[in-house]
Amino acid sequence: MKHRILIILAAAVLIGCSTPSSLTPEMQADLVRPIYCEGARECKTMWKRALRFVQLNAGKKILKANAAVIETQGSYGKSKDLYMSVTKVPLGGGRYQLKLLASCAYSYGALCAPNKEETLWRAQLFIREGKE
Repeated sequence: MKHRILIILAAAVLIGCSTPSSLTPEMQADLVRPIYCEGARECKTMWKRALRFVQLNAGKKILKANAAVIETQGSYGKSKDLYMSVTKVPLGGGRYQLKLLASCAYSYGALCAPNKEETLWRAQLFIREGKE
């Protein structure tokens, strides 16, 4: 009986700590879809968009921006500011995957300002299509 009570209490705590996503199911599905570019022209355009998005939306100053990595300062303490990074991973034959990361020092990403899931979704849309 003790174990059942502990399990129920643990589940209640975990459910209470989770925050519902503000993304629609379609947005969530799009969020897990990888970003690929092919050829110098397309990759250059998408990389410029990635840099611009990070400049305008990360809560931290950009520390590194080169042909393979865009990265802001880390987030420490109880900061809600968003840390962001984009990495361009070569796949061969002029094809690359752009990997995005967003986080903040708060243990629950939903408390980041702006919200990290929404920001990642907006970043993907902007990088792929140039729309925000």
